[in-house]
Amino acid sequence: LAVDPENSEHGTHVAGIAAGNNGTQAPAGGGISRLSGVAPRAYIGNYRVLTVPTVSNVGLDGNSPEIAAGIEAAVRDGMDVVNLSIGEPEIAPNRDLVARAIEGAAAAGVVSAVASGNDFDGLGRGSVSSPGSAASAITVGATTNRRQMASFSGAGPTPLSFRLKPEVSAPGVSILSAAPQRQGVWQTLSGTSMATPHVAGAVALLRQRHPSWTPAQVKSALTTTGQEARESRGGVATSTRQGGGFVDLVRADRPLLFATPTAVSFGLVRRGRTVARRLALSDAGGGAGAWAVAAPRGFTAPRSASVPGTLTLRLATRRLGDVAGFVVLTRGGESRRIPLWGRVTAPRLSRHAARRLVRTGTYRGNTRGRRALVSAYRYPENPSGSGVDRILRGPEQVFRVRLRRPAANLGVAILGRGRGVRVQPRIVIGADENRMAGATALPLYANPYLPSFLQPGPVAGVIRPAPGTYDIVFDSTTRRGAGRFSFRLWIDDQQPPRIRPLRSLRPARGFLTFSLSDAGSGVDPRSIFASIDGRGRTAEYSRVGNRVLLRVPVGRVSSGRHRLRLQVSDHQESK
Repeated sequence: LAVDPENSEHGTHVAGIAAGNNGTQAPAGGGISRLSGVAPRAYIGNYRVLTVPTVSNVGLDGNSPEIAAGIEAAVRDGMDVVNLSIGEPEIAPNRDLVARAIEGAAAAGVVSAVASGNDFDGLGRGSVSSPGSAASAITVGATTNRRQMASFSGAGPTPLSFRLKPEVSAPGVSILSAAPQRQGVWQTLSGTSMATPHVAGAVALLRQRHPSWTPAQVKSALTTTGQEARESRGGVATSTRQGGGFVDLVRADRPLLFATPTAVSFGLVRRGRTVARRLALSDAGGGAGAWAVAAPRGFTAPRSASVPGTLTLRLATRRLGDVAGFVVLTRGGESRRIPLWGRVTAPRLSRHAARRLVRTGTYRGNTRGRRALVSAYRYPENPSGSGVDRILRGPEQVFRVRLRRPAANLGVAILGRGRGVRVQPRIVIGADENRMAGATALPLYANPYLPSFLQPGPVAGVIRPAPGTYDIVFDSTTRRGAGRFSFRLWIDDQQPPRIRPLRSLRPARGFLTFSLSDAGSGVDPRSIFASIDGRGRTAEYSRVGNRVLLRVPVGRVSSGRHRLRLQVSDHQESK
């Protein structure tokens, strides 16, 4: 089946926003509303790529090969636009199968509209997820109908690739659309999942009216003509929140010029250096000639630019921190704007001497007596909404791992701490606290198949790390919280834990006893779940080296055969 028979409410809602019939009547607010999809009656192809149930109330999940195959099938079927209201933590872009499929689709002339994610409340800037991190995607943030940014709408830059995302914003709060009949036909939902089909529908209309436009030109038309979006507390939203702004389809139909790229990232810039980016401008019809140019504070640009032509922008400031805004091109009563972002840095983490680690194993550390050089990490920049400390004012200890070849995973788990010790792990790239290895490098559980999903925990990891240098930083939350700890390091762990019953599967003193072991990342005690005949049991465990002894209480059961279910994961599965 192309549509999941039990869990299709999300896709149905999204499809209605993109292409629902014009003039459809729906109950709303005690009355009747007349609804229309953005591109009414556009042909919809359904590709069922999310098939795996989760236990964390996030609906169905999917795997990268399935999603990539769905994108490729849409291209083969002749689709003009692909809507991807999905997301997962960004990994190295050249190792991201879904991002690579989006690039392939763009090369074949197919536009991908992708949600920016709903994690701003929990992670702050740097919360845009994959595949919204794909270079060719039109990544979409969510607003209210009054052009105010939704509190949850994911913000750039992308954590690993430092791309300026999202490119555009669209309505994504309290959106009324279709639902399966079993759920009442109509429902109101919020999320960047709802904003994205607004843009997918807009793309469908633009492709119909301008069949010769390339995916990059469609993106440029929507980005440069957007209307200013604001924050809910007042003030203009930053470029990393709104992209080019709230989509204005009428203006996008006549963009006058195309800009490449449509959003300019300067990445991380060392203080005192000047970095230049070149912006190619071409005529989109009626836009040839001279345009006045205004650059925001922190950036420089010539006062005018010619279309067609090239505009050189420079980031030149000694002020540390994010530098963002819009370069605005005006001519007569017309204006077009291109979002900019960069961050001026003076990394401090490299001043620490790092101990090199070369293999999976259990190690000890001690932050007491060391220097406190770093108090904040990015990106993501603010995980406090997820229960993870944003500011760590105590001293750090650094361990270094060099990967000479790609790996499936890399990570650390704190196994024990001294009394009163409050130490947390982070993983950064190249000894720079501004280059954290994405959301999974935070001490936060990220696996939606586990009940611990989105809970803080003493584990940091990298999914599919590319070759390079990774620094594992153990940072104390306060100076008094510094001290001794032990941790497990794993590199390229691809084997599950082993479960071995001790003695036999016969109760001894009311318990079944097992030995749990894992030669890679080690058994995660928080992942242990036991049941007998479907009834959960609260198991007891104790750690002996890299082994866990588990006792499962039997309780009152009759003699005979019974079904025991024991689920155990290792630490790398937390990511």
